[in-house]
Amino acid sequence: PIGPTGATGEAGAIGPTGSTGATGPTGATGPTGATGPTGPVGTITPATAVADVEGTPTPQEVADTLNALLASLRAAGILAT
Repeated sequence: PIGPTGATGEAGAIGPTGSTGATGPTGATGPTGATGPTGPVGTITPATAVADVEGTPTPQEVADTLNALLASLRAAGILAT
């Protein structure tokens, strides 16, 4: 014969925390937000015209034209000085 069941004992200590599980799947992409307001219109100062290089220019003519173009863009505030 089996005797009566005894009283339940006290709970044991909590065991160590297990390792972190794998990352779940990425959720769906949310809707696109509203377009922000348009900024103010910018103004550009036209640069002074620079003559085209014609025919078969010498290296000096190319350098002079390039320097004139750069000076024109700097004077118009497009390139820093």
